[in-house]
Order: sequence, then C-alpha cells, then structure tokens
Amino acid sequence: MPEGLAVLKWDDELGPVVTAKTPSKLKTGLDPTTSMRVYGIATLGETEESQKPGFNSLTFEEFKLAVYYGGLNMHLKGLPSMVFLVLAPEEEPDVYKDALPEIATQIFLSAEDDSYKKAVPKLYRQIERYTQMTVEQRQASILSDPVRRAILQTLMKNGTVQSDDLEQVVFEEVGKKIDMDMVLRPLVKMGIIATGWVEGLGSEVVYLTRAIFILRQISRETSRAVKTGKIPKEVGQYFHDQSKRYHRDYIAKLRRDINRTVWDDAEVLAKQILDFEAYDIIQILRGGPKDSDTLPDVLEMKKKDIQSKLKELERANIVILANDEEGCEHAMLKCNPEVITVYPEWLIQRTVDLYNDEEIVGRQAAHYLEVLKQSHPSTTAGAAMGGVE
Repeated sequence: MPEGLAVLKWDDELGPVVTAKTPSKLKTGLDPTTSMRVYGIATLGETEESQKPGFNSLTFEEFKLAVYYGGLNMHLKGLPSMVFLVLAPEEEPDVYKDALPEIATQIFLSAEDDSYKKAVPKLYRQIERYTQMTVEQRQASILSDPVRRAILQTLMKNGTVQSDDLEQVVFEEVGKKIDMDMVLRPLVKMGIIATGWVEGLGSEVVYLTRAIFILRQISRETSRAVKTGKIPKEVGQYFHDQSKRYHRDYIAKLRRDINRTVWDDAEVLAKQILDFEAYDIIQILRGGPKDSDTLPDVLEMKKKDIQSKLKELERANIVILANDEEGCEHAMLKCNPEVITVYPEWLIQRTVDLYNDEEIVGRQAAHYLEVLKQSHPSTTAGAAMGGVE
C-alpha cells in the first residue's frame, strides 16, 4: 500500500504547491527540492506536444514516486496538474501505471471547483483495489463518467469528430471545458478510440474504433439452476416469474429506443460494477444462486454489510432475493450486467453518408475508413493499434 497521495499545482512565484494530500501528516516527497525536481522532469519541454499527460516514476534513496502529470493545459491554467503516490523503496511504481491515471483524471475533472479535495482520502483508500480491477471494471469506469459518456455517445453516432467539436459537446452536456487530451488518452490506451491529424483541419480528429455498452443479460447459470432443480421449487418459480417479466419489459425498451435505454442505464450499472463489494457479490452470483447465509464464508464482508449490498443490488434490478418455505433467503441474479465492446460496423455507411452530405471532408472520411479497416477484429493491426498519427 502506498504511503500517501499528493496533488500539486504550479505557482509562478512559489513553484510546486501541494493542494491536497493524504494522510494529512504526509511529508515524504513534498519538500521544495524534491517537488521541483519531479515537476521539472514531467514538464521537460515547452510545447503542448512535449507536455502531454503521462505516467512516470522516480527513485530516491528512501522512497519512490509514481507520478501522473495532467499536461501543459492544466499547468498553464494554474490548476492541479500533478498527482503522485509515495511508495516504499521496495515497491514497484509500474503496479500503479493503470490505477494512478484513472484516479488522477477523476481529480483533474473536478479541479476547477476544488471538489476533488474531499474525494482524495477515499481515492487513496481505493488505490490498492484499483490495481486489481478487472478489464470489465476498467471499461465500466469509462461509462461511469459523464464526460466520457458524452464523448462516446457522440462518437457512436458519428464515428469521427474533431477534438474542438467534442470539447463543445462536453461543455454543453456537463457545463465545463476540459482538457480533451487528458480525457481521451485513457480511451486510446484501451483501444476504444484512435486519434490523428488530417491536413486542412484545425484540430486533432478522434475516431471510434470500438463501441462500448453495458447490457442486462439473462443469467445463464441462474436459469440453469432453476431448470435443473438446484434451488427450491418455490424460489425457482418466483425467479422465473420476476425475471421473465423484467426482461420482457427491458427488451421492449431496447426496441423502442435502444440509444436512450442503454445510456440511461449505463451510469446505474457502472456504479455497481465499480463498487468493489457489490462487484464481488455479482461475481459470485454469476456462478449461480447462493444461500445468503453462505456469502460471509466467501466474502471478506460482515453479514450486515452483505445484506445492505444485496438490498442495493435488488433496488438496481440486478439481484432477486427470495425466501424458501423454511425461511432461508436465496440470492440470484435478476440480470447479469455485462460490459460489451463491439466493432462499430454501422459507422462505415454513416461515414459515407456524412461525406456525401458534406458534413466531413474527404480526407477525414478516408482516414476514418482506413482506421476502421485497421481496427477490424480480423486484423492483427487492429489488436495492436493504440492510435493513428
């Protein structure tokens, strides 16, 4: 576990200034000499290109630092632009290479109103769990953030958009301007988008390479347990009736307006997947129904906390709780919330239409069609691609 977390900004008179830290007594790495050295390494160069957001690590005699720099835009605005973890000499900074950028981005997105300061202790406590996040949880983290949801909604509709236009979309959706490079960089790393420059256009172009959703799937293991009589008959019947009614209504909503249904649900489902205790319960129930009394044996949680999470998952229409004739409570998945990424095939024709309607220029359309070709699941290049220059 890291010894502490600190957030810094640049002051033209004072140099690096600590704006938040936890624990409150943390001093390691915060002396002027060290913080100036860290800032100097991160901000080497004077252009936006040379000062893009990025992860770095530094080794000192008595400690190490895992550092994430938010980029030149944050720096020049006088906003918090650096987050670092203080580590023991034996710790490996690269363990936090995925976790720290995610936490830092959450901090930077709340930098203008200082609301991040209250969140810093909680984010610090979660850092170790973040290093253990599954791929599914990392994907869900994209959908939990209103800024990145707005970006994805736009890209899943049009496929290719200039960075300046995306910035305006985000401003209209969430009411604030953001550093697009800071927000887009994790999406590039995860293979969700690619970016590139097109001759004649004033800003970088963003391309969607994989669409991402959270859908409420039918739990096959739960259905199998009901059909094979592995749970009491009355519990199975209750599950069958509740699940059938719910999924019938859910499918009807998808057919009426798939876009609205998916995005209205995204924040709710992502919240549960990113709640580590709730996610642990979901993971166990994916294996089939469980007697609620047995859950404390497989979860590092108190019984009362498990019951609280089960009730929360029940309200989110993820879990069904039902008692058998002997009063024993059974927990089972009403639906299996699953993060799905798909190749955006529909955007091939959409790109052609946008070009024909003169909404995008020929070079942009051609570039995106090439990006889609390279990112197709059947190509090795698509699997390896992180961005397009």
